[in-house]
Amino acid sequence: MIVDMSQIAQNKSMREHLPPISIITITYNGIAEITETMDSVVGQDYPHIQYIIIDGASNDGTREKIIEYIASCADIDSRNNGDSKETAFSKETSADSEQYPLFAKENTQAQSRIYLEATHREKDLTFTFLSEKDSGIYDAMNKGIDLATGQWCNFMNCGDRFYSPNTLKEFFTHFLQSAQVSSQAAPQAAPQILYGDAQLIYDDTHSKILYASTKPHKYKHHFIHQSAFIATPLMRAYRYDTGFKIAGDTDFFAKAYNNGARFQHIPIVVSNFSLEGVSSKLSWQMFKEDCQIGYKYNRLFPIMHTLKYLFWIIPRVCIRNAIPARFRSQARILLGKKTS
Repeated sequence: MIVDMSQIAQNKSMREHLPPISIITITYNGIAEITETMDSVVGQDYPHIQYIIIDGASNDGTREKIIEYIASCADIDSRNNGDSKETAFSKETSADSEQYPLFAKENTQAQSRIYLEATHREKDLTFTFLSEKDSGIYDAMNKGIDLATGQWCNFMNCGDRFYSPNTLKEFFTHFLQSAQVSSQAAPQAAPQILYGDAQLIYDDTHSKILYASTKPHKYKHHFIHQSAFIATPLMRAYRYDTGFKIAGDTDFFAKAYNNGARFQHIPIVVSNFSLEGVSSKLSWQMFKEDCQIGYKYNRLFPIMHTLKYLFWIIPRVCIRNAIPARFRSQARILLGKKTS
């Protein structure tokens, strides 16, 4: 067996240059799904991960489950309350003590705020966990942005997961290699938003790969949010507009695109995005928010979007709902779009 030492050295050098990543998970009463998502992040073969979990003060045992998970694989470093740091809990606390009384109660009102930081015992991975009430998903996502220390941010929300344990390494290795090739050609601005493809999960036996499109992202992004990595300075500059209930991510990407941010597609499947339980009914709120976003960049967009709804989206949904439930997932795979 011939060992290519130059290739080994190149791979080692590439790994050393992989950028630090902040993965952010938003959850509220997600006890049934949070472990699967955490396993997906912690299981990544990647050297520099900050894992941020933002919980909206769950009352179903989710936050206790998160703390139990962190305590099982990491050393709790500190609790941060304002400018002072205190020990979150004693490392000698017994694992079988009553429901891990490992966290500080900030006040007597709702015992609502929990914050802790931890370092994984075996991997180059840190945890940052915050649980407190928020005003909605985009408020929670902004809290995650405020805590991010990585060069890139990704939102892998409760119930979703990475496509494979090698996803991050393959994605950023491909990105670094493409950047190296580009630097040897004509110089161009560094991308601020990287995005890949996604696997859509319809049910336990039906799924398909949805390939991201490189079409202009003027009114909406042509990729799954969970498959995107956004430069942290850009995230802090624009943040998510908490006035939106559903389309805050669409607004963010349209704002970034129309203000000159450079997008780059990386042909790697990044995330498994579950559609189980997603309603097949049309959403007036989504339609309204899409029109609101598009109107910022084209006054005629609401008219165009209305026509699209009337002659394309509504007929498709009606046909889909007319198909017997047992055949619906298969039909969506065969007849649904292959690109975003």
